[in-house]
Amino acid sequence: MCGRYALHTAPMKVAQTLGLPFDLEWDPAYNVAPGRPVPVITADPDSGKPVAVHAQWGYHPHWAGEKAPTPINARAESLRSSRYFLGSFRHHRCLVPADGWFEWTESHGKKLPWHFHRRDDTPLAFAGLLAKGSDDSQTMAIITEPARGMAKSIHDRMPLVLTRDSLETWLDPAVDNPDEIRQCVHHEPIEHFAAYRVSPVVNRADSEGAELIAPIADQDSGRPGNTRL
Repeated sequence: MCGRYALHTAPMKVAQTLGLPFDLEWDPAYNVAPGRPVPVITADPDSGKPVAVHAQWGYHPHWAGEKAPTPINARAESLRSSRYFLGSFRHHRCLVPADGWFEWTESHGKKLPWHFHRRDDTPLAFAGLLAKGSDDSQTMAIITEPARGMAKSIHDRMPLVLTRDSLETWLDPAVDNPDEIRQCVHHEPIEHFAAYRVSPVVNRADSEGAELIAPIADQDSGRPGNTRL
C-alpha cells in the first residue's frame, strides 16, 4: 500500500522534471498523511492541458453515501471490475507528485519505517484517481500494484509509479478505454529505486522535517548489515 509519502522538491522543479507545465505552489512536506489536501496534476476539462490542483487524500465520490468507504489506495489489478473506481479510471485520472514513500516492517513488536526513493533522487509521479466529493472539492486515491523486486521484502504492495513517457497518456482525457490505458501506460522498473531505514519518528502522522528521510542504522531492523536496499 501507500499510506505515507514525501514531497519536498519545489513545484517548478517538479514540473520541469516531469515535463508537465503547471502552476501551483506548495510547501515542502516530508510526511504526507491521508486526510490532507495534497497537490495532484490532472487534465483541464476544457483544454485538456495539465493543471495542478489540491485534492483530499481519501477517495469519496459525491454519489456515494456517507457510509461508503473512503479508501486512500486503489488496487491496479481490480480497477476495471470495480464499480467504485471504474468511472475515475476511465475519465478522471491524475498524477500525484512525490519524492518518495514510506513502508513499514515489524520486528520485536516495533514498526520500522523504510523510505523508498529514486536512485537519482529526482521527483516521481504516482498514478492516481480523482472524484468530486459532496462539497465539490476533489478527493483522491493513489493506485497501488503488487510489490516488485527488493520492495517485496518490505511490503506486498507499492504505489504505481509511472514512467515519464507514460504521463501524457495517463492524463489524456481522450484515452478512456481501460485496455488502451494498460497498453500505453507503464510502471518504472524497480531497479530505479532504492530503500533505506529511517527514524521511527515518522510513524507519527504529525511529525515533519527533513530529518524524517535521513537514513539511519538500526540494530532492530531485522536485517543486520542491510539497512539499505
